Amino acid sequence: MKLVKDKNWISGKSYKKRILIEDLKEKINLIEDVIVESKGEIPIHSHKFTDEIFYIIENSAIMIVNEKEFEVKPGDMIYVDKNEEHGFRNESEKDFKMLCFKINFQEGDSYLK
Repeated sequence: MKLVKDKNWISGKSYKKRILIEDLKEKINLIEDVIVESKGEIPIHSHKFTDEIFYIIENSAIMIVNEKEFEVKPGDMIYVDKNEEHGFRNESEKDFKMLCFKINFQEGDSYLK
């Protein structure tokens, strides 16, 4: 798992940018808009073929990757390799929102723990 943050900003004349993820060997072939309701969860699961990039949009939640728990919040971007067990738990009173970019996605490629 790669948590991508704290990269240096590159300034242009009237803009700035920073590299969040680089060297993706495969293609992003599915993007999901995901909402985890208050007190809801995405159960622990893994994918045999699919890598995922999560971009947190609104509110915070607990993410579990390979039995390690940590808080994710707006602006965080997390890369999860295929075969890594992962899930989310929303302990707040508000909906948790994120985007999920799937790389090498194949239908039915999700295995609950």
